[in-house]
Amino acid sequence: MARKVFLLLALLSVTLTVNAQCTWYTITVTDGVGAPDVTWELIDAMGVTWASGNAPWDEDICLPDGCYTLLMYDSSSDGWDDIDWFIEDWTGDFDWDTNLPNGPHGTDTFVLGDAQPCDPANGGGCPPGTTTLQFIVTNGSAPAQVSWDFTWNGTLLQGGGAGYNDTLCLGEGCYVLYMMDAAANGWNGATYTLKYFGGAVLYSGTLSTGSLDSALISIGGTTCSWNGGGGPGPDPGGSCSTVLNSGDPSGDCPNVMCVCDPFTFPITPSGFGSIDEIPGPGSISNPAFGGGIPPPPWGGTDYGCLYAGELNSSWMLFTIGASGSLGFSFGAGGQQVGYYDWAMWAYSGPATCSAIANNTLPPVRCVWDAVPWGGAGLANTLPPGGDPGNYAPELPVIAGQQFIICMSNWSYVTANVTLDFFGTATISCTPVLPIELIDFTATCASDGVLVRWNTATERNNDLFTVERSLDASIWAPIGELTGAGNSQYMTHYEYRDTEPVAAVRYYRLRQTDFDGTSTHSSLVAVTPCTVKEVVRQWLMDASGRGCGTWPVDPGSIATGIYQLRTEFIDGSSTTKNVFIMAP
Repeated sequence: MARKVFLLLALLSVTLTVNAQCTWYTITVTDGVGAPDVTWELIDAMGVTWASGNAPWDEDICLPDGCYTLLMYDSSSDGWDDIDWFIEDWTGDFDWDTNLPNGPHGTDTFVLGDAQPCDPANGGGCPPGTTTLQFIVTNGSAPAQVSWDFTWNGTLLQGGGAGYNDTLCLGEGCYVLYMMDAAANGWNGATYTLKYFGGAVLYSGTLSTGSLDSALISIGGTTCSWNGGGGPGPDPGGSCSTVLNSGDPSGDCPNVMCVCDPFTFPITPSGFGSIDEIPGPGSISNPAFGGGIPPPPWGGTDYGCLYAGELNSSWMLFTIGASGSLGFSFGAGGQQVGYYDWAMWAYSGPATCSAIANNTLPPVRCVWDAVPWGGAGLANTLPPGGDPGNYAPELPVIAGQQFIICMSNWSYVTANVTLDFFGTATISCTPVLPIELIDFTATCASDGVLVRWNTATERNNDLFTVERSLDASIWAPIGELTGAGNSQYMTHYEYRDTEPVAAVRYYRLRQTDFDGTSTHSSLVAVTPCTVKEVVRQWLMDASGRGCGTWPVDPGSIATGIYQLRTEFIDGSSTTKNVFIMAP
């Protein structure tokens, strides 16, 4: 303290504020067993660094009034233990302290002088390679019912409830926000917002109805949409533009993995992912039957459905390639080492996951295993070693249908499981596209440009948007046509652009799914549709003799086929046959 006392005495005859721009403070960081792991950085609201150091620390600094953020790091990822960070002014009128309670990094904010209160998020407040964003959840009229989880690749990053306003450090990638409501009636006015510090809103929304919904969030320009593989990625849910023979499908329904035949995957005591999506037994989405209660609605002797709920779950989605009777087995042929309970629902897009969780979609088949051997699934003829209590009857299916399965690892085993399909139906291992576009053309017409296209099939197709450009770079929408939704037949579309064509134009289609996912077609070009000035027109008979000018006066010519000759101002001419009916 001798150094501080000397400086204070030297400054008694002047103000403690240097050139009216800053005030003197002392920053102190205490010592402790975790000191070698500690580093920190002090930045202002513009992200300018004013001080940085480690532990222990004791230095003076002159700081202007304003909002400051302390960035705290711990190389052992276990917080700062008993180490604290202090700042106090030389007059003793202000002091503030904080620490990092746990984890590898954190932030805290404070105000010096008469500045406005600090925003809890600051654009410089995260480690290199990540972006510091502000995440806000308002209260609404029923805040006690609101909860949410912010996840990456099935891993929970942050969770909370209503009245939340804090920092999220997010790297480039795809994230999923799960929104839950305890009363199953939506968030009642509560909303979420993810935004840059002091800047633009990236995402905002709410849980409008029900008990569960999710939002897909892209950070750093990553293209995100629902797929499999344990997390969001490049494939929209239900489109199955990537189909796999192996992978890890554990996690949650919106992250479902599109699978092929056969499909091999690991099971572990992994829990239910980020959120428990299966309603209790005896519900609509998870009915109870077998034994002394009603038998399965589809016949058979098996029990069902998931009496233990979503337990160490794996989610798989598949597409029917050829119509027939669908059969399959998890772990047949001596592979099964525990109870492989499962339920299957018809899939129609990402909304299916919400319907399951909101208890509005019944399964088409499910099984609660009777024995932990012989496999489990659908079979009219049991696989070798199979037990009838582990199999439900096969399901009649149609090409193009999709189904989603949740398999529950009731026994908490760690093993590899093979899903084999059989029966007369087949599984498609070809990536499924939202539409099969046969052709796309744009041609000059008498009233502008006629844009035409045909699709062979459509899946979850909401609409087409016709876009136009003069340079093939900057595009503008000029019209929309409603899609066929789901179709296995050729569908014809056309749109007329009636604006005169004075230069080369480019056209393309934007196809949008019901879930908002969109893709663009290739582009087509149309050259200026010029109209030549007509000088004169006349009729000729079969011998080439002139029969009068065109248009002809009624009654002046006999019924028959004539040649209409047209001469243009540039000297060119055309001839075509016309049929004339005399009055």
